[in-house]
Amino acid sequence: MGVAAVATCAALATLVPVEREKDEALRGRTLLSGALLAAHTKGGDPDGGSVRAIPGESRGDGSWALGAEEELAARKAYPADAISPDQTAAAQRSFNTIKIRGNRGSKKGAFLWNSIGPTVAFQPGVLGFTGRDQVTAGRTTALLVDRTCNQGRCRVWIGAAGGGVWRTDHGLHTNNPGWKFSSAGLGSNAFGSIVQDPTDASGDTLYAGTGEPNASADSEAGVGVFKSTDGGKTWSLIPASAAIANTRGIGKIAVDPTDGRIIYVATARAVRGVTSTSGGAYTTTGTAPQPNMGLYKTTDGGASWTLVWDAQTAGSVRGVTDVEIDRLDHTTVYASAFQLGIYRSLAGGPFQQVFAGQSPTINVDRTEFALTVKDGKTRIYATNGAQGPNVRPPQPYSALFRTDDASLLVQGSPNVGLWKKLTSNVNGDPYYPTYNFCTEQCWYDQDVATPPGSPDTVFVVGSYTYVEAGLRSNARAVLRSTTAGEPDPANNNRTFTDMTWDTQSPPYGIHPDQHEIAFHPTNPDIWWSTSDGGIVRSSGQYADASAQCDSRPIGVASMLTCHRLLSAIPSQIYSLNEGLVTLQFMSVSVNPDDPTGEVQGGTQDNGTWLYTGSSNTWTQTIYGDGGTSGFDVGNPAIRFNQFFAGFGDVNFRSGDPTAWVVVTAPMLISGEAVSFYWPEITDPVVPGTMYTGFRHVWRTKDDGGDQAFLEANCAEFTTPGNKPGCGDWVALGGPPAGGANTAGDLTAAAFGDRAGGTVGQVERAAGDSGTLWASTTLGRVFITKNADAEPATNVVFTRLDSLVVNDPNRFVSSIYIDPADSNHAWISYSGYNTTIGSSAPGHVFEVTFTPGSPGTAVWADRSYDLDDLPVTDLVRDDYAGDLYAATDFGVLRLPAGLTSWETAGTGLPIVETPGLTMVASARRLYAATHGMGMWYMNLP
Repeated sequence: MGVAAVATCAALATLVPVEREKDEALRGRTLLSGALLAAHTKGGDPDGGSVRAIPGESRGDGSWALGAEEELAARKAYPADAISPDQTAAAQRSFNTIKIRGNRGSKKGAFLWNSIGPTVAFQPGVLGFTGRDQVTAGRTTALLVDRTCNQGRCRVWIGAAGGGVWRTDHGLHTNNPGWKFSSAGLGSNAFGSIVQDPTDASGDTLYAGTGEPNASADSEAGVGVFKSTDGGKTWSLIPASAAIANTRGIGKIAVDPTDGRIIYVATARAVRGVTSTSGGAYTTTGTAPQPNMGLYKTTDGGASWTLVWDAQTAGSVRGVTDVEIDRLDHTTVYASAFQLGIYRSLAGGPFQQVFAGQSPTINVDRTEFALTVKDGKTRIYATNGAQGPNVRPPQPYSALFRTDDASLLVQGSPNVGLWKKLTSNVNGDPYYPTYNFCTEQCWYDQDVATPPGSPDTVFVVGSYTYVEAGLRSNARAVLRSTTAGEPDPANNNRTFTDMTWDTQSPPYGIHPDQHEIAFHPTNPDIWWSTSDGGIVRSSGQYADASAQCDSRPIGVASMLTCHRLLSAIPSQIYSLNEGLVTLQFMSVSVNPDDPTGEVQGGTQDNGTWLYTGSSNTWTQTIYGDGGTSGFDVGNPAIRFNQFFAGFGDVNFRSGDPTAWVVVTAPMLISGEAVSFYWPEITDPVVPGTMYTGFRHVWRTKDDGGDQAFLEANCAEFTTPGNKPGCGDWVALGGPPAGGANTAGDLTAAAFGDRAGGTVGQVERAAGDSGTLWASTTLGRVFITKNADAEPATNVVFTRLDSLVVNDPNRFVSSIYIDPADSNHAWISYSGYNTTIGSSAPGHVFEVTFTPGSPGTAVWADRSYDLDDLPVTDLVRDDYAGDLYAATDFGVLRLPAGLTSWETAGTGLPIVETPGLTMVASARRLYAATHGMGMWYMNLP
């Protein structure tokens, strides 16, 4: 969902038949699901609109950021374009040094972290795609089912994208399987692969590859390969693996079935660093001293490693995502990399191409593959795609390929004539089901798998085809064939059937963004899949639901496609998410009237959630991506949410999921660049007033517009994000309609050096009604004393960073204004002191502004012994005077009057923490973690 850029209306012109069917559906029937209604109305991802995202930040490889964390990453790397392993390692050492020093603690429960879940992330049916209530979880990218799984004990392990390793002995349960957090000894909570050692009969020897390889906004970098010999209860780092995988993501691990000392590890690009608004760091190819991305091999159990395929030097910008050992010959090894397709090594020889992707010049062109044996020959299924035909300029559609005798493949050749394409772009053709199966985000949602011993069964894994959902298909996120992808004459020439929704009424629907699939070792009909919504399992039974097609308002060709796709769908899909605390929160906001009883938090690709006092259950209040959120200071029933790239809503009815209204049209219409997650706040003093940042700071004084008008004309479920009239925001300091390089554009060259980027932080002082501080993503810092001025053109900004010489030219990750003195604030910085081009060291500063013409400013460094540890957020306990800093590893505290940082309390795991919210009056600090839910700490 949220990681994909929204398709343009022009692009959707290629799907005119679906559009016509969609319009008829909207006229002719009532839809139970707001998400489905929004997807049909908006022509794609429901949390977007009809314009493309404008990330506004380079990835460093000549193209635009794909999403939040990759954009965040570029900013933590700034002013360079890469982070070295030495910088990351030094930051972690700094944190560990502080942790070893301990903390002063307290008694009676103060300074103790408490998890408030959710252990049950409840999604009401109206916010799903099928109308069925569901329980979801955070993005899950690694999956392993025990090869001895049976009804008595079925062990399943999962690796979350930021939430660690979890295990259960009850993978065949139909609801709560009793998950146990299983990350003792792990140095990272982000994972790309978990495998069993096939030479260990007990099945207790496991390998876990840290770091996610999915090329996404928040594919977090890892620290190496870990090993467990007790079924995942405890783990230890394979020390030498840090040299090959630190700062990288591990796409896949393969262990030789004849010799457990021989292990292959595929490494890919990944990122490091998350803040509530976009800013962070990523590890790219380039001049930084990083291990090259490729395929590494050990023959001594990990004591030493050799780079056996340098995919980076071969031309892959993003690295290797898959590796498999031939089942007929363990000396034959296959691996796939972005842009390069599939390479093979024979008998330990060099890796050479045997399959080419369709778009080798596009760095997100991804290939996945699955090996099996059919009639004594190695069969290979391969999928390939990048961003598909619905982008401009169009790219080839994602497709499925098969070769039935890998021994015929010629080394160093694309072997075009030996790969059969099993995909057609013609609706009604038997090969249509896998057409563009991973839509615009094949770099993120793609897999192909075949169950052991069932070579004609193949699953193709991708993402929702939103415009088809409930029409010619059930969205085609997971597809199953039992005929090797070929037409089945006995079943209406079907090739694949759609696994996305089951036969229940209303149906259970899997998450739109799929990642991994695994099978029962003796029953290929039972499968588990992981996604941005956690993990589900199929019942193993299938039913013909094609009669549902007859009531769908679709054309003749679509009717034929629908009948085929729905002719054998799961009788039931079970959510196994209960008990998992893996939501990836980006930020946290609190009800000012009930700061311990009502909390909101935005999450990566799982929407915005509402806590009302139960740590067991949180309720999703709106779908999609979730950035920042907030409550109106005068009427907390009014609150806002963010999706991504400037799309956001307001709710006047206490978060009623059906009552959100679009309000961000003025900014989107302006054409200004905006961060993936951008700054937006409610005024801490003046009810109804909100501020947000694109290139200008923008303001509304009535929560985005007249409630009656917005609810009548701008309903979230049916309104594009840029519909004129939906929102009454005005740009400050220049033309009310904004626009790049006009007066008030805080990123414009008119303000001097550090030009470019977007507004990165916006904060209002609690001590008056007019002081506002703002920063840009390239390190400018501004103050205005009349943010509430009318007309908005009268607002005047003063640039502060240009008044001093010791401020860093790095991303400002937070601003905290002194409520007793609006000219006094604390500012934190991302990035590294050692980055080439960094103008000054330091991560935490106390800033004082003395007004004048233009006035003076002082940047006092309060980093002290943080060393080179980037800070993702900073807040202050105004009663005690203590500072709290969030980092990639947890939360730190600087007690008032001291010059040594310490860990903030006890009980918080090592976890990336993008956002903090201090409620000093309630003596509570909240921490939003990226993969381990929400936490709070009581203050003395």
